[in-house]
Amino acid sequence: MAGHPRGSVLIAAVSGRALARAATDAGCTPLVADFFADRDTEPIAHRVCKVPGGIARGFQRAALEAALETLAANAPSPLLGLIYGSGFEDRPQLLGQIAERWRLLGNDAATVARINDPVHFFRALEQLAIAHPKTRREPPPKPDGWVAKRLGGAGGSHIRPAVTWTDRADLYYQELVSGRSISALFAASGGETIVLGFSEQWTAPAPGKPWRYGGASQPADISRAATERITGIVSRVAADFQLMGLNAADFVLQGDDPLLLEINPRPGATLDIFASTSTPLLAIHLDAVRHGAVPSHVPVYDDATASAIVFAPETLTIPTEMVWPSWAADLPTIGQRIDKERPICTLLARAGSAADARRLVQTRVGDMLTALKMFEHSAHAAKSHAHE
Repeated sequence: MAGHPRGSVLIAAVSGRALARAATDAGCTPLVADFFADRDTEPIAHRVCKVPGGIARGFQRAALEAALETLAANAPSPLLGLIYGSGFEDRPQLLGQIAERWRLLGNDAATVARINDPVHFFRALEQLAIAHPKTRREPPPKPDGWVAKRLGGAGGSHIRPAVTWTDRADLYYQELVSGRSISALFAASGGETIVLGFSEQWTAPAPGKPWRYGGASQPADISRAATERITGIVSRVAADFQLMGLNAADFVLQGDDPLLLEINPRPGATLDIFASTSTPLLAIHLDAVRHGAVPSHVPVYDDATASAIVFAPETLTIPTEMVWPSWAADLPTIGQRIDKERPICTLLARAGSAADARRLVQTRVGDMLTALKMFEHSAHAAKSHAHE
């Protein structure tokens, strides 16, 4: 698949770098619209358009469509359609509007709306006899032991203890359950499903954001019984919702018993850690969406891999002396200001085991923050000296 150009693809996501890399691996030419236009996205993509606005406001139709029109006009090969990443969880109507102009290479807007509607989704799980935490739209009578989640939220930053949030129309409530955070990456088409791999996730807590996503490693160390149960759940949900292409299912694993939390109906945050294979993931996605074909075998991954997000402990500016290591991605531009607790970049690691990869990537996070702090101190010292 790789090395054989398949055409150009529009990519729309909060951050499009991982999708652009995956598209390139699959032999496609990526044209990216996102909020960052990171310095390592531009060399990968044929063209990048930074969409006005930002994460807080989210994608707005006029700005996004203008960016996509510009990209489409510069496509160097036949345009296959649009692949979307994060940023549309709470606005499926925008996906529907985009689909009037370009083919969506993934789940349609109606499917995204159904799967992100907690009432519809968890009712379907009950009908399928799939275990999940207790979930409700109204605040629980006794909020202790429950969390509040924003409708269409992503990345974990939208989750709070239910006792800290008042009744709001954009929330739903879920019983807090303990266990390991396991995600299953899978491909689906026409009722056929194959789980491509399992990862384990961890949090990077911040004030007011105790469940903020921090990173993930693969392969997850889970039993055969848990593997079979998760695979069965994924197959039933994918068939019920008629999912297409790459998707991810997030679970809390209690021993060998999985509780399904949500389905992310798009290529997601684990693209990077499942990229160490000769079978390009986005080629699998496109074959499922365009040709109704899913692989007959699970890809073989070369290494255990991990990724982690580096968050700014304080507001900082990326120094001119900064030299990014090869294992850093989603790179900000020199001189860019990063507000406190906002993402700086993503770090990657490979090792002989998932545990070793996780340890290595977390060490790299510490090393990165130490280096940035040293640059910051040097800049302050130089500034003070200049004013003497």
